[in-house]
Amino acid sequence: MFIVESNLPVTARIALASIAIGTSGISTGLVGWCGQSYVTTLSYLKPEENGGAEGVQLTTQNLLLKPRVTTVYDPTFLIETRRAFAKWELADKMVLSGDKTPVPGTEETIAETTDKDGNILGHWVVKWGEGGEGTCHEVGKIIR
Repeated sequence: MFIVESNLPVTARIALASIAIGTSGISTGLVGWCGQSYVTTLSYLKPEENGGAEGVQLTTQNLLLKPRVTTVYDPTFLIETRRAFAKWELADKMVLSGDKTPVPGTEETIAETTDKDGNILGHWVVKWGEGGEGTCHEVGKIIR
């Protein structure tokens, strides 16, 4: 049954093999979870490439090493984070000051995540309130 002979009973050998395989699976999952927010490529989007505004494109990978591309259309929504293994994240709330206050109740897509084929996986959307206060929420699955 096993290549290596030992004095252990068959049930003990099966238990040891199961523990080794289980430990390998758990460690692979942890590496994938920790590396999920790791950006492999960061690209600047010129205004002419991004509808007249500067933007940022972040490429990450999932557990199966398939690329996930998150395009942030408004980089002012990128803020520092306290999350482990990450430097930035998309803001949950934003307050605009000055003359550029949007109409309350309107929604605007701030970022979107696509797979390697360009299929949209999710959006990060801000809903504007009174006084330029915006609350963001996820639609689908976005890499924040």
